[in-house]
Amino acid sequence: MSDSSKNLDKAILFLVVFSHHLYIVAILISIPFLIFNTSWYVSLPLLTWILYLGFSQILDCPWTNLENRFRLKIGIPTIDTFIKHYYIKPYMKLKIKKRKRF
Repeated sequence: MSDSSKNLDKAILFLVVFSHHLYIVAILISIPFLIFNTSWYVSLPLLTWILYLGFSQILDCPWTNLENRFRLKIGIPTIDTFIKHYYIKPYMKLKIKKRKRF
């Protein structure tokens, strides 16, 4: 694999990860608008579906699969889930680090 090809794969991986973060932020921002601007019988099923898609261990996210494909090309280990890898694990590491200081 040439160096320019590897750099291109790294740039694409960065864009995939960045856009994935933007999608999650957009979903989190849209939830209060969904709750307050729609009826409960519309917002409740939609919120349930959003939470199911976000935290399901059964469904595979296409963006996570795409990220794993580029991670394999570059030689970085693959991830299981996006939210767990980028949000939960760093939070737990920070929590453990703070606990050790006291």
